[in-house]
Amino acid sequence: MKARPVAIFTALTACIAVLLAVYLLHVKRRTEAIQNTPAPTSDLPAAPAHVESPSVHRPDASGAPAEPPPVAAADPAPPAVTDEQRSPQQANLLFFRHMGVDQHYGKVAWTDSGQPQVVNYVDAMACEVVYVSGGHGICLSADRGVFTTYAASLFDARTFAVSATMPLKGIPSRARVSIDGSVAAFTVFVSGHGYTTLDFSTQTLLLNTSTAAVIADLESFTVRRDGKVIESPDFNFWGVTFTPDAKKFYATLSTSQKHFLVRGDIATRSAEVIHENVECPSLSPDATRVAYKKRLMVGNRILWQLQVLDLATGRETALSERRSIDDQLEWLDDAHVLYSVPAAEDGSSPSTDVWVAPADARSAPRMYQRNAYSPASARCKDAEACAAPSRPRVDL
Repeated sequence: MKARPVAIFTALTACIAVLLAVYLLHVKRRTEAIQNTPAPTSDLPAAPAHVESPSVHRPDASGAPAEPPPVAAADPAPPAVTDEQRSPQQANLLFFRHMGVDQHYGKVAWTDSGQPQVVNYVDAMACEVVYVSGGHGICLSADRGVFTTYAASLFDARTFAVSATMPLKGIPSRARVSIDGSVAAFTVFVSGHGYTTLDFSTQTLLLNTSTAAVIADLESFTVRRDGKVIESPDFNFWGVTFTPDAKKFYATLSTSQKHFLVRGDIATRSAEVIHENVECPSLSPDATRVAYKKRLMVGNRILWQLQVLDLATGRETALSERRSIDDQLEWLDDAHVLYSVPAAEDGSSPSTDVWVAPADARSAPRMYQRNAYSPASARCKDAEACAAPSRPRVDL
């Protein structure tokens, strides 16, 4: 008779252990989502407008994910753009990571500039960071569990068929694809999890999108400043942005607690320092300017102010956005930049929104796309490569 209470006690203990494990996993996921969402501030100091090779898995071609019908986006939405109004440098499609706290959270989504109120979800593809250009996309994903693992997947931007997947050495941070779709780049945190400290280490790789082969690790590049080779054991690179010919790129180099803009040449595996205090650069469609975040110290806090650098003159323009923004900007067209802002200033929500600001700082920023992160204005040299994904459009 004594065995029965013992059995009941054992069963209750097991149930409690399972419930506790589920709760801890939920807390872990919630905490990671909030920690990875930068909190904005509005106390930036006033600034003048102008100042002088992993293993690769290849799925079958038949493994393209199925997609559900699109769902209308929440207001406010950007105004529709007609073909007559659209600039030659303005993309038709905007891809992003959906950040609404709903069943689509973390999934790839896209809108058409002609129907910006309609959001299309790709529920079979979840990404921490996503980018699309030249008809090709890269998705940096997380598989969260007792031990979280990360991966990078290359995919076709019209069918969402994944061509290759490789493991990552750390937490996803930034990703880009060249306008011809031939080269992709990504940055991960090998140690640390954000740019708000100097105690982190990154890895930035360039990939051939056709073969998924690693072209280079940026830390293998020879870097020169004023014609002289510089070397340091604390080199960290991040925030790649490609030139239109996909032969060169710009990126951030961090060394000796300073942050430099470097211009790299893929063929020669070399890079040159061209400006200081530049993080997460983004080259304009006309390749004349770089939008970026500039690091400032206010008290003991690191804050960032958005800037645009004219590459010909070296002139900096501080944008009208007054919050501290920790993001790699994306050019909507030659006159506007996009960036992500936390939906809640106190960091209580994992959701973010995408805002747009004029590159000349002549007007205030405004909301562009709600519940969005990691925006990508899909551009292509070949118009067919940038056609909308081939499936029926249904407005709900």
